[in-house]
Order: sequence, then C-alpha cells, then structure tokens
Amino acid sequence: MVRVLMLCEGTYPFYRGGVSTWTHNLILNLKDYDFFVLSVTPAPFLRRRYDLPPNVKGILDIPLWGTEFAKEHMREFKFRDFLSRNLSTDERKIRKEFAPSLRVFLDEIKHGCRDPRRLAEAICEMHVFLTKHDHRRTVRSETFWNVMREELFNDRLYGYTKLSYMIDFSRILSHILRLLSYEYPYADLSHSSVTAFCGLPGIILKIERDTPYLITEHGVYFRERILDLPSKSSIIERMLLINLYRAIVQVNYYYADKVLPVCRFNINWERELGVSEEKIEVIYNGINIERFKPLKTNAKDNLKRIVVMARIDKLKGIMNLIEAMAKVSKHHPEAICEIYGPISDEAYFKTCQRKIKSLNLEDKVLFMGPTDKPESAYNRAYVVVQPSLSEGFPFTVIEAMACGKPVIATDVGGVSEAIDSFGVIVPPRSSIALAEGIMKVLENEEYAEEIGGKARRYVLERFTYKEFLENYRRVYLEVLSEKIWREIIEWQRS
Repeated sequence: MVRVLMLCEGTYPFYRGGVSTWTHNLILNLKDYDFFVLSVTPAPFLRRRYDLPPNVKGILDIPLWGTEFAKEHMREFKFRDFLSRNLSTDERKIRKEFAPSLRVFLDEIKHGCRDPRRLAEAICEMHVFLTKHDHRRTVRSETFWNVMREELFNDRLYGYTKLSYMIDFSRILSHILRLLSYEYPYADLSHSSVTAFCGLPGIILKIERDTPYLITEHGVYFRERILDLPSKSSIIERMLLINLYRAIVQVNYYYADKVLPVCRFNINWERELGVSEEKIEVIYNGINIERFKPLKTNAKDNLKRIVVMARIDKLKGIMNLIEAMAKVSKHHPEAICEIYGPISDEAYFKTCQRKIKSLNLEDKVLFMGPTDKPESAYNRAYVVVQPSLSEGFPFTVIEAMACGKPVIATDVGGVSEAIDSFGVIVPPRSSIALAEGIMKVLENEEYAEEIGGKARRYVLERFTYKEFLENYRRVYLEVLSEKIWREIIEWQRS
C-alpha cells in the first residue's frame, strides 16, 4: 500500500483547529493509503487530541523546545546511540563538515532566499551531519557561534540590531536545526499541511530520494507570520524575521510538485512568491454533511446565541468581537456570545478578559473552552460569527452553513468564496461593521431562516467529503505516476 508522510507543525494530532480537522479528515477517509505523521511541536510529551485512524502506521513528534538533547524523548533512542553521536562531535569536524553549509544557510535566509537550490543543498548537508553527530554540542560549539558572528552579528545591515535580539534569534535557529537531527521514515509521497519548517523533511526526501512533495496551503503562512511580527521590534529586526520566513516558504514552494491552496485568495500570494501557475490547484475543504446538519436542541430559554468557533488568538479577532458585543447587547439584551475553542495565546486571553470586564460584558461574552461536538454548538446558535483577521478556508463557516445557520464573517482569505451570497460579509478589524452585521440578522428572523437554508444547499453542492477526497486521490495518483515515468525514462537511458 502507498505510504504518505504527513508533515504537520503545531497542529495534528496534538492541537485542535482547522488544519488538524483537515488532516484528520483526509487521513481517516483515505483508507486506501497508509500514513506516517511527522509533527513538529513546541514541547515533548503532549497529549494527543485525536484518536489516530488505523491507517496511521506511526508518528514522529519532533519537539523544538523542552529537551536538552535531540531525540531524548524517544523510547527507541538508545544510550549507545547518544554516546556515539556525542563522542564523534568535535570542533574539527564541525568546522570542516558543518560550518560551510551553515554559512550558506545563513547567507540565504538573511537575504530571503536568493537561490532555493543553494539553500536546499545546505539544508541537506546539515541534515547529513546532524543525523550522525550531536546537535547540542554542535550548536554550542565555538565554530557555530563564530559563523553566527561572521554572517549575522557582523553583517552590514543586521549588525545594527541589539545584541540581545541577535542572540535570541541565533538560539531560535539552533532550535530549528533540531528538526534536521532526525532520520525520516520511508514514504512514497510527502504531504505538508503548511508551508513552514515542517516542510524541510519533504524537501530533503525530494532531493535525496525523488519522493513527490505536495503542499496544502490553508492560511498563507508567510502572510500570517508578517501579521504576527512583534510590533516593538525595530525595522531591521523585523526584516530579519521576514527574510527567514520568506526563505523557508520559497524553498518549500520551489521543491513542491504541486501547491494546493484551499481557496483562490491564496493564489495571489503564491504567485507573488514565485510559484508557477502549473503547480497551483485549488482544492476546497469538504465536510461530513451527515454530521453537520440541522438538529433539534434542548435549549428552552429565549436567548439568542451568537456562536464563535475559534481558538483564542490575535489572528482570530476576538477583541473586535468583544467590542461588537458591547454595541449588540445595548440593543439586544437577549443576545449572548459563546466562544468555543482552546486558548493558544494566554496573554491575549487575559487581555480579552480585561476588556470584557471593562465593558461589563461578563454575562454576555462567555468562553466555553474546546468542544468535541461543534455540531451541537452550531445548532444551539441563532447566528454563527467568524471575526478573524486572517483565514484560509475556515471549516467553521461551511460547518455552520451546513447546519442551516446564518453566518456573519470577516472578508479575509477564502471566506467570501465559502459564503458567496449566502451570508453576511463584513470588513476585518471593524467592530462597528461586525455589530451591524450581527444586528441585521438578529432583527430579521425571516431573513435569518432564508439565508440559513440557502447556505446549507450551497454547501451540499460544493463542499462535501466526496469531491474533497476525489480531488486528493487524483492528485496523489498524478504525482506518483509522474515519478514512475521519470524512473522508466531514467532506466531506458541507462
């Protein structure tokens, strides 16, 4: 059976969210494929939030933080292997076998990837070294920091950044290099769920074994990293981070056989970043219409519930929603807002709580935590709201529409493609427009029922599992067939 290496970062199977939902649904329903999940995580020993389907034949979680030595969290990692790596790592070997590729790597990332092949070659060379030698000794070596100093600290532009920032940036890079310390499992095909660092194994396997490599682009990773840049950093410090992300994104795009955005909105960014037209194909998300459908609920009160399904994060626009609810509650005291989702940004969550308290909305805006039954929450809603600042093609929108609920959403990413004319679209970052959109639906029950019914029919026509899975099966077969033809041609030439 064909084996797919699914590459994830900060998502499946350890965190819930849209990308994790997409990953789980794809694996669960492509029963004729085996999967091996490689998940880049912030820390080791995380609890899985999903029961892995039977066709998941293994999982490799790679924590970038939380361990002193790469692989120490793995049961299979034996002491003799650790000792062998440690004893074989010294300054001479680091200087001769690792430093040249590190120097090229730094030169490419600080310029935002001028030559993706040169960058990828350096990544492959560092991977070869780090799978045989100790990562900790390497990144703590005098040679490592000398190269950092020469390429970054003494750079004519980046040398003007604060020393503390540059040291922190260098430490971030050293943690990212942990990803290159692991041997990657055999696969017939690599498929990344994001254009990020987790795609590096896909690039390496593409170069070393000619393994076909696919990328599904949900939210545009590069765009979201720009939106998430620390505002207190200097222009030069932000430029260094932007170039790092640009380099990683561009080398991913360059080696991908196909780039599969979940909406047409993403294509503009992909073109701008150099992806050729023939590589791009939109595959919309699909949902289980037997699960997400109108259901009877036990709600016996007269409250009008405004349901939001989103993690607590700056990019999800929760603060704008809270400000909108201040206006809505003045005109509609029967309205309450229930927010379902995990807290991914604790500081932002506390800021939201303070805002709620300052506006006296403690009984109007409620954080409900994560839910395993979003369909129940949607069906309890009078209206579903998606207030994000950035999105790809959000499941929450099409799930709510499938439940026959009117949806009010910000005009970001592929949201307008999902809603079409069967919902209310408002500009992002405008609490006034969001409040007006909510009140438009609250004040017109006939309108709410009409667009809810039309929305469900629209989803049934366009966003079902059937089309979603058929498209991925077809793309998998296409890239696997192309590899077979390449092998036949190579065999004939030899």
